[in-house]
Amino acid sequence: MAEKPMMIRTALMPLYYKDFHCVMGACQCNCCDEDWRIEFSKKDYLTIKRAVQSEELKAVMSQSLRRLREREHDGMYAEFQMTEQKRCAFHTPEGLCRLQLECGEETLPLVCRSFPRRRTYTPAALEHSLSPACEGVLGLLWDLTEGIDFVEEPIHPREQITLWPSSPASARFGDIRSLCIDILQARAMSLRQRMLMLGIALRDLMEQNWEEAEVFDGWHAKWELLLNSPDAVVEQLRQMPQNRPMFLSHNLQTLFRSIEGELRRELLSVITDEDFTGEINLDEVTIKPARYQRLEGQMESLLGHSDYFFENLMVTVAFYLAFPDGKSPENMWKSYVNLCNIYSFYRFCAVCGCGKEVSRERLFYVLVQVSRSILHNSKRRNRFRDKLFQNDSATLAHMAILVGG
Repeated sequence: MAEKPMMIRTALMPLYYKDFHCVMGACQCNCCDEDWRIEFSKKDYLTIKRAVQSEELKAVMSQSLRRLREREHDGMYAEFQMTEQKRCAFHTPEGLCRLQLECGEETLPLVCRSFPRRRTYTPAALEHSLSPACEGVLGLLWDLTEGIDFVEEPIHPREQITLWPSSPASARFGDIRSLCIDILQARAMSLRQRMLMLGIALRDLMEQNWEEAEVFDGWHAKWELLLNSPDAVVEQLRQMPQNRPMFLSHNLQTLFRSIEGELRRELLSVITDEDFTGEINLDEVTIKPARYQRLEGQMESLLGHSDYFFENLMVTVAFYLAFPDGKSPENMWKSYVNLCNIYSFYRFCAVCGCGKEVSRERLFYVLVQVSRSILHNSKRRNRFRDKLFQNDSATLAHMAILVGG
């Protein structure tokens, strides 16, 4: 079935998008710290070189601006080198940017000007999203107790483009994704149940004949009806397996492969009741389920025994990742497995983080680090996903274990 070209004439964004602002020096883990590489194009590099005037700033630049000769093939021309304290050399003691203070915001590389914002074209619209790898974004999500709304606006003609759908599902991406977000925000069910209902709905769509256009209308109508009267599905969800030891083991391995340094030691110490020094051997780490359960209760108290914050977090992640991938049925399920894995690791690390301090600030710190290690590292994220497929663990039953932790 030949697909018609799609003209993208509108922008789509969460309603809170325009409320975002950088918290600057109040940020616990500034996006220019924590040894996070700041790489940029040749155009950005030349803009910085030409703008810097003072001798003090020139001296800083001579020590911190490094060419990336090995990366020129993918458009990355230079980077800011970090200091021994793992901070951007342009940072003032107050957490501000010397480069911006002296030369203006327009001098900053695009990555510095845009983060945590993301701008991408999908078959639905030109989408503007915010990454939860930023405390300012998490603060917005914390305050949205009623959930996330979206707004659509016309865009300037010069930003309008034509897209050719890669599959019939891609052509219906807007409708499919909208239903996915409605499922994630269906508060008559627990968030675990919603995550699993989402999997059942996508699996149902994957099994349809995508060459028949009416399939998508029928699927959408069916699941809208079930979403409004979910009792039959909820009964099926209650029978899905849960396995706390398997959940803990899976996320322990993810922790070892994604989080490094002091945070890893802190998270491990609180769920094992051991102090770790030197090199840590995964085979020697034993989680104490009762300790994890106690910390889980503390986190639930912090969240007011409500799913709304993690709901907002997962809606934000789904929108940021342009979920679900409609290129093929296989890609659609891979994107669902990714989403479940991300959710599972968020929950695990958030609970472990309560061992040091039960506070909103501590929760934000941990979730920012997890987002930077998983959400902003697609190779790592996909490697974890592929391992599940290799181990025959990418089934809906195993996703029930991952999201049921």
